[in-house]
Amino acid sequence: MISTSEPPARPPAAPRARFLRWVRGPTFARDIVFVLVFKLVLLTALKYAFFNHPQAENMSMPPAEVARAILSVPAPDTPQGDHHAH
Repeated sequence: MISTSEPPARPPAAPRARFLRWVRGPTFARDIVFVLVFKLVLLTALKYAFFNHPQAENMSMPPAEVARAILSVPAPDTPQGDHHAH
């Protein structure tokens, strides 16, 4: 026979209790969040330590010139003379 009385629905957990349960228990989501936060902090520190300012003042180039150098197609290297037998 099927019972018509259902167990009472659990009230939603309070945000504080839910947060404490998330912090205490070993969960995959928590581990992923910790790894991503650690990576973000490490990458930010590396950016500020090594890539924030140019090494010398004369190393600055206009962005348009850099883009042109990166996006340009190099000229084909033509050999001098005939190196292959026909």
